[in-house]
Amino acid sequence: MKIVLSWLREFCPIDLSPDALGGLLAGKGMHVESVLRPWEGLEGVVVARVLEVRDHPSSDRLCLARIDIGSTEREVVVGVRNMGPGDLVPYAGPGARVPALPEPLESRKIRGVLSEGMICSARELGLSADHSGILVLAPHDPPSAPGADFKAAFGLDDVVLDLEIETNRPDELSVVGVAREVSAATGVPFTPPDTSVAEGGGSASEAASVEIRDLERCPRYLARVIRGVRIGASPIPVQARLTAAGMRPLSNVVDATNYVMLEMGQPMHPFDLDLLEGRGIVVRRATNGERLVTLDEVERELGSDDLVIADRTKSVAIAGVMGSATAEVSETTTDVLLESAYFEPRGIMRTSRRLMLPTEASMRFSRGADPEAVAPAADRAARLMIGWSGGGTVLAGAIDVGGAPERKRLAIRSERASLVIGHEVSTDEIVDVFGRLGVGVEKAEGSVVVEVPSYRPDLEREEDLIEEVVRVQGYESVRATLPGIKQAGDAGPSYALRRRVRETLVRAGLREALSLSFASASDLELMGHAGGVRLANPPSAGEPFLRTSLIPNLLRALTGTLYRGARGAALFEVGHVFRASDPIEEREVVAAAITGPARQGLYGGPRVLDFFDARGALEALMEALSVGDWHLGDTLGRPFHAGRSSEVVVSGDVVGVIGELHPALAKPLDLPDRVAVFELDVEAAALHAGPGVRYRDVPRFPPVRRDLAFTLDAGIPAAAVRAALEEAVGDLLDSCTLFDVHAGAPLPEGKKSLAFAIDFRAPDRTLTDEDASVAVARAVERLAGEFGAELRSG
Repeated sequence: MKIVLSWLREFCPIDLSPDALGGLLAGKGMHVESVLRPWEGLEGVVVARVLEVRDHPSSDRLCLARIDIGSTEREVVVGVRNMGPGDLVPYAGPGARVPALPEPLESRKIRGVLSEGMICSARELGLSADHSGILVLAPHDPPSAPGADFKAAFGLDDVVLDLEIETNRPDELSVVGVAREVSAATGVPFTPPDTSVAEGGGSASEAASVEIRDLERCPRYLARVIRGVRIGASPIPVQARLTAAGMRPLSNVVDATNYVMLEMGQPMHPFDLDLLEGRGIVVRRATNGERLVTLDEVERELGSDDLVIADRTKSVAIAGVMGSATAEVSETTTDVLLESAYFEPRGIMRTSRRLMLPTEASMRFSRGADPEAVAPAADRAARLMIGWSGGGTVLAGAIDVGGAPERKRLAIRSERASLVIGHEVSTDEIVDVFGRLGVGVEKAEGSVVVEVPSYRPDLEREEDLIEEVVRVQGYESVRATLPGIKQAGDAGPSYALRRRVRETLVRAGLREALSLSFASASDLELMGHAGGVRLANPPSAGEPFLRTSLIPNLLRALTGTLYRGARGAALFEVGHVFRASDPIEEREVVAAAITGPARQGLYGGPRVLDFFDARGALEALMEALSVGDWHLGDTLGRPFHAGRSSEVVVSGDVVGVIGELHPALAKPLDLPDRVAVFELDVEAAALHAGPGVRYRDVPRFPPVRRDLAFTLDAGIPAAAVRAALEEAVGDLLDSCTLFDVHAGAPLPEGKKSLAFAIDFRAPDRTLTDEDASVAVARAVERLAGEFGAELRSG
């Protein structure tokens, strides 16, 4: 919404600068997108009186005009001859600048005659697109003497604020609405526009008729009849304001309706009364296939959901959107039927969107125009038409069919307002706020009853009134306070656990994905889950179940990533899965899926991400959760590769799965042969989680290292051997790393060799070889007794 500053000051005479006003409006919910000065490039143009117009000696098309600019006379070559002696015109002499030209004007010869500047058209001055002739000042224009500065005399030194208006505030789509807000914020009195109009010359109801056949879509329709108008140009300051606000000046009658729409927020439309069959208006639904050529010269096909304005035989406008040429006001118009109506917002919105025809009128009607502004806006427009056309009569009375709905009454409690806003708000303060907004109120016990104005459809409940209180008082009045809670801040245990999971996997090189909690029958089949929780009203017919695993959604995310040209991806998700039981079981799990080259670039090599990369991420996660007693258990079946999959076991409980997807199942998903995944029950793993990160001092004493190799049966897991070895060494153990596994000659068949690098360290002294030898002896004895292991070297 573009607001001309001088126009705003007519109703609220503030003396704030544009920047200060912009800051004030921003605090009230109206962000200033830009401050415009439309005629910044207009300089040196003055009012001139035409003294003589004569033919050009060397041209049949051109003419010469002698003009008086107050201090001297000038001669100008002109391309049109629509002015005559005595007319006042805008003159740009040598050195002057006009918006239509990039450089200052100069004196130059045209067909052998020196032209000292130019006489301007409306387009050259940036007033409108009219370039058909010289702009001649009319009697209704402000009086000006020759030599007067044209820019100052006609309001072309104005400033325009381009405001961003929220969709729930249709009242702010008008100068009056913004002025009302400025008045409430500054305390400067608000003065509404003059809507008085002199009537005479017969009754409007005898000259025309109005019939509404759909009161739901058009609750109110009012018509004014103006006779004897003379179509012409609007006053120059009016054209300037319309242009600055983004409207195109057309004629005094049409401009009056657009002017009042911008001023009061009420769209209107003038019809040539003589072109209306039966000299009447019928508001009705369109018939399917009905066609209408709108004012933009496009033929549009209407449907039964569209509301039209018609006469007794044909439609003449799309209600609330755009008129047609059928009954358009033209130069021959003398009698005008002025429409001012209230239309149901959603219907106008549907029609405007379906026809792809957004207009200034449809924008206001679809957001909710003021049903009580119908009559005063029509009176205001009729008054301007008579004044700008230099004649005409407004027939007595208005044809007003239907009516405005009854105003709502809402109560606002001071106790509730204080609680919501966060500081004490008294009943008197509430009364003051709505008094500044010009809203009627009544005091009650502990509350205030507010009569909601018809121009505020956004006020629907008590919370809306509370918002008005804090908005008018200023958001800066809300103090920053800490909430009253029984414990210190920070995330709760469950949130902290999820954060540890996410941060760990991100550090491991994975990226988080998000998906919805729904699954298809094929998802359940892929994971080998017999039954799922079926939804009574699923959002999609293809996904009628709640998901039992995060893996299918991650696989689809991998496929989508590869479709977009990525060579690989590593994704994870933390979310909830559901199992059919009584009651339904809901668990929080984390899953990951990886595929593609392990490294890229010159030294990347041919290796692809596989089971061991997934295991590395799982190990990092277990370490971050301080889960110590875990290992990989039995191999798995569908959907995993039998030789590259395993259960995840913590303290004897199966809490997850890890493995590579079977290639036969990866192919239908358009995935590579090697896709590794894991899924871990976060809640089950959390039962075995440690306290988190533990810190210790940097060791002050050096370690003693021993490499121990043991021969034992090939079926014994290395993890079990390592655990027993660490337990046997006890407190002297600093680290234990498996660095070699060997099977085959010279070892007997069915045997293997496991080699461990062990660092012994004490926190309070330097260990001796004897200390290390005693610990090694304990370890050898333990492994021999538990696994039948023999020390091969060490």
